[in-house]
Amino acid sequence: MVRIVGLARVDASATLRFAFAVLGVFVAVVTERVLDTLPWLLLVLVLDLVVTALDRMPISRQGLLDTVTLTLLCLAAGAAGAGYAEAELAGALLLLVPAYHAGSRFGPLGFLLTCVVGGGVYLAAHDTGSDAGVRVGLLAWLGAAVALGALGAWNQRLTAEREAESADPAAREAIQLIQRLHDLSEEMATGLDAPAGATLALDLLSAEVPSSRSAVLVATDSQHLVPVALRGSTRAPWHLADAVAELLARGPQGWRPTEVAVGEDPGEGTALLVPVAHGTGPTTVVVLERGVDHPFTEAERREVSEVTRRLAPTVQAGLLFGTLRHSASLEERNRIARDIHDGIAQELAALGYALDALRLRAGPPGEGIRTELDAVRAQLSEVMADLRTHITDLRVAERPDTGLGAVLGGAVQSFGSMTGVRTTVTVSEGRGRLDPRVEMFIHRLVMDVLADAQASGARNASVSLTTAAAQPAVVEVSHDGDPRRARRSYRNTSLDELGGTLVVRNEPNGRTTVNLSVQASATALHSAS
Repeated sequence: MVRIVGLARVDASATLRFAFAVLGVFVAVVTERVLDTLPWLLLVLVLDLVVTALDRMPISRQGLLDTVTLTLLCLAAGAAGAGYAEAELAGALLLLVPAYHAGSRFGPLGFLLTCVVGGGVYLAAHDTGSDAGVRVGLLAWLGAAVALGALGAWNQRLTAEREAESADPAAREAIQLIQRLHDLSEEMATGLDAPAGATLALDLLSAEVPSSRSAVLVATDSQHLVPVALRGSTRAPWHLADAVAELLARGPQGWRPTEVAVGEDPGEGTALLVPVAHGTGPTTVVVLERGVDHPFTEAERREVSEVTRRLAPTVQAGLLFGTLRHSASLEERNRIARDIHDGIAQELAALGYALDALRLRAGPPGEGIRTELDAVRAQLSEVMADLRTHITDLRVAERPDTGLGAVLGGAVQSFGSMTGVRTTVTVSEGRGRLDPRVEMFIHRLVMDVLADAQASGARNASVSLTTAAAQPAVVEVSHDGDPRRARRSYRNTSLDELGGTLVVRNEPNGRTTVNLSVQASATALHSAS
């Protein structure tokens, strides 16, 4: 029937109300009360169509729209009550139209109000005092309208729930997880902050198990350690890296509180290593050191094991939350760096080309305004170098799950693919991570040397990185560009602050080599989050 009358694109609620109207016409024809029913039927349909049209209009004042809509539905209910009073059975189905529409639009309030209005108009237009059968029919009529209105309200609720379920399930789940994450963060003493939680645990542990130095390390495998918190020293216990790696290599079934001897100044000592893994996450290792004349008792071993067991989930939760926060930060930093590179940097480069053209037209160096133009060009070059440095700082950030070698390798590979310079990367990384300042300076230096290599016409370039625990980090970059066009110095204030050694030399084979050696200090903790 819907397809015949062309209502295939009308929603189910409108189709059902139209069906009531058609049934009303059919009953009017059977009872031969068409002329009595038709005016009220048309009035109810017109009001219903007006309400439907109002619902689809982009009206911002929703409160006023609801008031007008409910008023029109009550008028339709009054018309249905008058039609029922005049046409009797032929007009009985008219009230179902506004009752169902009001129920689906306003819920119980809507269909109850329309039924009250329709019943009131019927009572005013028809005398029911002497006819008990009419009173029973009225109650049945109102009961049917209430039931159908309740059906409309229930259908509307199901539709709303279905629309909510049809939304992006990943987004809905993310909202629930973030809300739950917020609640859990407020319940935890240090929130979802791995370094803060680890530091608090070490402070509490020191009261039960005295030590000269303690640390919390995190390891995703047996070869790479990341310090999360230190107590009693600003240096991570890298001299224990081999012992920790050997212990972790045994697997969880072989993890026990283990004491190892240490011979580091100022004297002989002993260290207690306690690893614990929570689920499939990273391994948390608590390290305590003290003099050899104070061995760890069995009670102290149990205490450290219990603290580590409670600490591991806190550290893992902080790491996961830090990863989410770090991903958002990286995305924003990359966007800013891309905007600067594609906007300001390009405009400065174009300005530099225009300035070079003016310098050529100003004559040879030392004549006229050529000297002043050369000075301006030098200043512009410094500004562009600083801008490139800031872009690099934005793009390079701390990554607990990605070492400097991986980040540097990807950057060098990208440089080679974009410029056509053949690049070679050699990386030998230790178990400990470098100071973030050192990592950023190394990355910046390598990219500066490679940019200079391209400018000097190099066809081949190589990068070598070597890091080891308690040893200086060494990076060497060489290229076969024209030595006369290559830079002679890459020093800046960051190198002086880090106390590194930078050497630029021309090899006998015509290659230019830049060698950097800087102490891999752990004074600035590389936060695992």
